[in-house]
Amino acid sequence: MKKTFFPVTAGILLCIILTAGMWIYFQSSTRSIDLQETGTQERYDRHYVLLADDVRSGLWKEVYESAREEALKNGAYLELVGSDTMTDYTLEDYLRISIASQVDGIIMQPTGEQKIRDLIQEATENNIPVVTALEDDSESERISFVGINSYQMGTAYGEEILKLLKKEHTSVLILVNSHTRDTGTNLVLSQISNVVKEGAGEGRTVDISSYDIDILGNFDSEEAIREIFVNQGKIPDILVCLDEVITECACQAVVDYNQVENVDVIGYFTSDVILNAIEKGTITATVSFSTEEIGRYSVNALEEYHTLGHVSNYFNVGLNIINSRNIRRFSAGDSGQGE
Repeated sequence: MKKTFFPVTAGILLCIILTAGMWIYFQSSTRSIDLQETGTQERYDRHYVLLADDVRSGLWKEVYESAREEALKNGAYLELVGSDTMTDYTLEDYLRISIASQVDGIIMQPTGEQKIRDLIQEATENNIPVVTALEDDSESERISFVGINSYQMGTAYGEEILKLLKKEHTSVLILVNSHTRDTGTNLVLSQISNVVKEGAGEGRTVDISSYDIDILGNFDSEEAIREIFVNQGKIPDILVCLDEVITECACQAVVDYNQVENVDVIGYFTSDVILNAIEKGTITATVSFSTEEIGRYSVNALEEYHTLGHVSNYFNVGLNIINSRNIRRFSAGDSGQGE
């Protein structure tokens, strides 16, 4: 049976002017979506939301487009909700509003915080399945994870670092998004260290450290990375970035401080800025993945759960290593695997 929904983004605005009681009453009485693109009201079988930490991110935009297309194929409406919608709201707020809106499924990147786990459990108790994407939280009640496992990601970065080691000593600094740092991130860092330690060989020493970056504002990210080049004394030989925004900021920093020849940057994802930097030699390589698969598999997981009542615990996504040798394929939109 077809039904109509009220969008979560509109619910956010209503939360400002309605009391909690009025909000719950409103949600139970009407749930409609006004599609502004066509000026008409469409009806769908289900209403899903994709919660992004930054809806301006090219990564999340690509994931959303793929997921939205897959949702439409299955008679579902997918809504993108994130920090750019109303900057004062947090992931916790968006989760609460999504649950109160009685959506039919949530796709999100967890933070590993207990309060987020509690809300995922609350969603589950309200028959709202949650799929985690990009990052996982296996301790939560999510129904499935879509992405690259931490071991695979750590191995990929570790192998790229090994290609760049100097003859005697190499310093490596890994830049991490502080808002998504969790157990999975720590496993990635651990695997990077294991791969480098095993592959460095005798006579070589490698110092690996990590540094958390607040990416909520581009200025904050740029300022934090600037500190690395200005106030930390010795500049690292290799910068490893585990986030799209951090990669772009690091790319700009090595140019601004004339360190392109001295610092190798290994990035994350394939935005236009990052691909252009690889072509120019500013970034040595980037570790990426199929955003199309992440979006499509996330919706598939929700649909399978609604249809069968169960779903696979993990959907693996293809990983790509993009560098100067294969950049042309990816710049042209090739979705094949990297080296």
